[in-house]
Amino acid sequence: MNIKSNKLSTTLTALSLITASVFSVSAAHAATQNEVQVTAVDLEGVDDNLYGARYVRYLDEVSGNSGAYLINPYLQRVSSLSGGYANLDGIDVFNLGTTFYFDDTWMLAIEGAHSKFDDDFGDEDYTNIDLKVGFNLSRQWQIGAGVIYQRASYDINDGTDRYSESENETSPLVFTRYTTVGNGGTGWDFAAQYIADDVDVLSGSARYFFSPGLSVQGSYSYTNAPDGFDNLKTVGVALDYWVNEQFSVAASYETDFDSDIESDVASLTASYRF
Repeated sequence: MNIKSNKLSTTLTALSLITASVFSVSAAHAATQNEVQVTAVDLEGVDDNLYGARYVRYLDEVSGNSGAYLINPYLQRVSSLSGGYANLDGIDVFNLGTTFYFDDTWMLAIEGAHSKFDDDFGDEDYTNIDLKVGFNLSRQWQIGAGVIYQRASYDINDGTDRYSESENETSPLVFTRYTTVGNGGTGWDFAAQYIADDVDVLSGSARYFFSPGLSVQGSYSYTNAPDGFDNLKTVGVALDYWVNEQFSVAASYETDFDSDIESDVASLTASYRF
């Protein structure tokens, strides 16, 4: 696995799914089936910011009468379809995804992202497909497994010669999630994932909900790089606040420590359900 291209493609895939904008809000306790999101992200070492948008269509109504607004689609096991677009310094990123819940027990989630970069020296294309199957041991605890497929293709023109090449990789993963958030909208939401490959990645997060609309998350990831590369140790913090069950604003910051690689990421986000 190419550690630099994997980090960039993974970051772009994740960032293409988060957002920031301003919408008018309406009455409380609305049952919603649509969500629009936009984002502005600053990445250290990159001259241009990333801007993106995403739309989610929930196949059933998401109720705001109980639970925590941010994760109610998960708590209520509401299936969804989504699509998004982001742009960073001339790189276009397109995203499609779907999450299906079956009988409150099984989950199937597929996320696909395609990014394309063109300049005077050639074209580069990256495709990531993340497939997960989850099983709910209880209302609180989910476990699962999946695969990540990555394909990169290059069409290079160095001024003298023109050549093309491509590479493919498939990496297995396992994950788990445990939440103590109940109808009152307070409690913990824990998640962890392990990706096995030439470059193993272990990540985890813990989010605490002080109320249905206010939560703080801490995250950590460790990338076990092959010989000749620095291992990556990343920590992050995020604050998410819902004005009501329809409109939210959020901020996050992520940085590497114990590494010479510059990869600080700061984002401001918002979403609106209707």
